[in-house]
Amino acid sequence: MGYMPQRFGLYQDLTVDENIDFFMDIFGISGPDRKERRERYLGFSNLLPFVDRLVGNLSGGMKQKLGLACVLVHQPEVLILDEPTNGVDPVSRQEFWDILAEMKREGMTILISTAYLDEGEKCDHLAIMHKSRILDTATPAEIRSHFPDLEEAMIHRIQEVDGELAHDNFKI
Repeated sequence: MGYMPQRFGLYQDLTVDENIDFFMDIFGISGPDRKERRERYLGFSNLLPFVDRLVGNLSGGMKQKLGLACVLVHQPEVLILDEPTNGVDPVSRQEFWDILAEMKREGMTILISTAYLDEGEKCDHLAIMHKSRILDTATPAEIRSHFPDLEEAMIHRIQEVDGELAHDNFKI
């Protein structure tokens, strides 16, 4: 299993290469696998040109992609991501999702929390949550079936639930 929190714990005073090496050491990756995985994950993260750059000098999007590469080096079957693209520029966000699409094609199960509903459209199945409650679980198409998009569907569902909660609060 791999887990990446919203702000992954990279070492700011190490280079991109040193960070990926550190995580490969933790996961016990050695020999030919080490070089192959380094090239693969830094390559499709578009970070190979930056291997000698200190992480503290990377953009937010580059840090997030490096964090993902570090989580992926042990090739987990299940990947859990907590708002991984929050505050990331649009280009890095798209690159991040391209990486996830590749992992999905390879059979990885991915659980992701996101506040960006356009990202929900890229998922096979959604759970809409509000105030620590799961309101709905379905495919994106099923959730937005009566609305123009996921955002409208979610707003409607939240207002519906908040109305129920407000009504429940007035019961004596």
